[in-house]
Amino acid sequence: VFIGSCMTNIGHFRAAGELLKTINGQLPTKLWVAPPTKMDQAQLTAEGYYSVYGKVGARTEMPGCSLCMGNQARVADKATVVSTSTRNFPNRLGQGANVYLASAELAAIAAILGRLPEKGEYLEMYKSLLKTKDTTYSYLNFDQYQQFTSKADKISIEPEVTAAAKKSYAAFVA
Repeated sequence: VFIGSCMTNIGHFRAAGELLKTINGQLPTKLWVAPPTKMDQAQLTAEGYYSVYGKVGARTEMPGCSLCMGNQARVADKATVVSTSTRNFPNRLGQGANVYLASAELAAIAAILGRLPEKGEYLEMYKSLLKTKDTTYSYLNFDQYQQFTSKADKISIEPEVTAAAKKSYAAFVA
């Protein structure tokens, strides 16, 4: 099971973590987790989700493409994979791999069960996320986090670069 890709936002990683918190011990499957950015990784670590992934035996990859591109990790030949990546064409994740595209929630449930769930099983497990959906699915708005804005405040941009960017933007929206 792979939970990652640039299309999987931080809320999906939180939701997977919340589902994985229900497990005592190791998962019956191999699980890879790769958030899209180092900022997502830092926030998930601060919120304790990396600890949850580790407790169930997940392999956490460096932020970025990982299995999605098949360039940082590969699954076993002819493996069956549930993946949140955006592509499932032949050999993308591994030689002869059979890939099922899924949401992070479905991927986490498949990792927990060791198979794709039946509809009732999925809905029952997903229901546990509804209590915390407002915090679980909140976006990581970097412009609202002091640890990120303080770094951005130290960057200076030459006035001519700013003027050129504004001019390009104006032409684009016109």
